[in-house]
Amino acid sequence: MNYYYRSHFTTHIIGAKQSIRRRRWMLVLAVFLVLMLPTGFLLLYERSTPVGEPRGIDVSASVTEAFHEEKDAVKENASVPEPPRFTENPAARDPWELRLGSHLEEKTHIVSSGDTLVNILLDAGLSGREAYRVIDALQAVFEPRKLRQGQELTLTFGGGGEGPGSVFHGFRLKLGPDREVQLVNCPNLGLMARNFNLELETRPATATAEIRSSLYQAAVDADMPIEVLMQVIRAYSFDIDFQRDIRPGDAIEVMYEEKYDENDQVIKTGSVLHASLHTRGNGLPIYRYEASDGEVDFYDADGKSVRKTLMVTPIDGARISSGYGMRRHPIRGYNRMHRGLDFAAPTGTPIMAAGSGVVEYAGRKGSYGHYIRIRHANEYHTVYAHMSRYAGGVRRGARVEQGDIIGYVGATGEATGPHLHYEVLHRGKHVNPATVRTPPGRTLEGEEHERFKVVKAGLQELYASLEDWTTLAGVSKTAQEAPEDEDREPG
Repeated sequence: MNYYYRSHFTTHIIGAKQSIRRRRWMLVLAVFLVLMLPTGFLLLYERSTPVGEPRGIDVSASVTEAFHEEKDAVKENASVPEPPRFTENPAARDPWELRLGSHLEEKTHIVSSGDTLVNILLDAGLSGREAYRVIDALQAVFEPRKLRQGQELTLTFGGGGEGPGSVFHGFRLKLGPDREVQLVNCPNLGLMARNFNLELETRPATATAEIRSSLYQAAVDADMPIEVLMQVIRAYSFDIDFQRDIRPGDAIEVMYEEKYDENDQVIKTGSVLHASLHTRGNGLPIYRYEASDGEVDFYDADGKSVRKTLMVTPIDGARISSGYGMRRHPIRGYNRMHRGLDFAAPTGTPIMAAGSGVVEYAGRKGSYGHYIRIRHANEYHTVYAHMSRYAGGVRRGARVEQGDIIGYVGATGEATGPHLHYEVLHRGKHVNPATVRTPPGRTLEGEEHERFKVVKAGLQELYASLEDWTTLAGVSKTAQEAPEDEDREPG
């Protein structure tokens, strides 16, 4: 009985405690709802109230509609200001542009003997600190000690500071007709320097030279640039011996490129586009053509490359002083076979590789003096002797390309004067370099040949139009001068 009483009492106490906890949680929940209900109604009221309509006031539907109509009318008639536009500073867009407007001032200085870049900058008004900062930034692209007499330096200044022209903007140092060094003082990036290639306009030009005494003199008389003449000689040197094959009365026609600057002045000449050599009644036209693989060469009218395995003359501007065959040796005094050609030229004249190949020997070789032997394709070899010195990088096993400078004319070994002794061997036997005819380097075929024919026709048409224009210009000039002759009193 006692046990029952204690168990029942304990159960009653536990149940009472649980009931109290439930009442407390219900009270807390009720208080929370009481506090949150006004906030919820306020949020709903805020969302449901239209923008611009006074809150907490009973507005009729007609008044609300009139209010919105008036607001829309104001929106339509009002001029809404455009957002401010950002005006870009040209200097910020292109910091390399040094010609920014009339507010800038340019000072041009022609470098004289003894001038240094630091002194020029100091004389122009830069402080010592600014001048040395410029030198430090410039050294990444140009060595200031390489400043040369006659070079043109243009400094650019702008307004600001204590007086006009006190803010340094940069400079341009002209190194050549189409190249200059630029330095710009950019507010955001600081001093920056670069090498810059100037854009030149390319135009075609023509020249015709009639040979009376020599090809060189004919080119000078026709105002043909010497650079153009050298290109023509190299192109024809595979088939033409300019010492023996050229006669008085022969002529050469050339179309080439000229490069013009912004002042419409000819700065330099470019590539030869077309040439035609008329010798002994025969015309030998050649055309410059860039193949689809990027290789550029001269081709004859049939699409055969004028470039052969070997050049006839591996030296420019030299005369043949001794031919191939039996002769009396100038030093030993007896007759013996001369197995090459001798080209007389001043000491130091560059000697070219007659063809592409590998150097088999480069060193002294008895009576030959300084000697080079090159192995070419199709079992050809060439020999160069009596040189004064070798070109850099020419040694046994070195690869050379046709036209590369391999050495310089001299008189080493058994020689009576400076000259080049040149030999050609085919399959181990000597052949006459003046008469050897090696295969062409390339013959265009198929689609490449069709493409070449289109380019050739275009060059022929361009040359004809230039010749017609020159003729018309000459006729026009004569017609303008004729009336002056008629009005002139007899003297």
